[in-house]
Amino acid sequence: MSYPRSASRLAEQRGRDAAAIYARLIAALAYARGSLRLDFGSRQQAQEIRERLVAVMEPLLDRAATEPDLFEAVVGAYGQALDALDAQILSLKPIVRVVTGESQPACLLAWQLYADTERAAELVRLNNARCPEFMPVELLCALPDDS
Repeated sequence: MSYPRSASRLAEQRGRDAAAIYARLIAALAYARGSLRLDFGSRQQAQEIRERLVAVMEPLLDRAATEPDLFEAVVGAYGQALDALDAQILSLKPIVRVVTGESQPACLLAWQLYADTERAAELVRLNNARCPEFMPVELLCALPDDS
């Protein structure tokens, strides 16, 4: 890679670098705001998005620190997103793995796990089951309320 020698080329290179930083910052802000609109099916999904958000935002805070207005906007969006994700994480139940020993209908499993046959659709969705009458022997379910 060759380095520019003239003043105009150096200014052009600095401009490109600044544009790349601002593009990353804008993408990170969009990701932070977009994470507020997601519906999570489980605590693990919300925690995964939170970890991604931290991985995206933390390196960019140093870059934003050079400009006070930009830093305030980045920290504000980052803080709002983390607060909202933390609230959702605390309100969601974790997903657990259940082994039944034999294939059973989703309706029966929902009754056995939750005492509520209406939650059979949730079991089918979580396990990507093709047929609700034959659920996998090892399946995922939200932690029951009484545990």
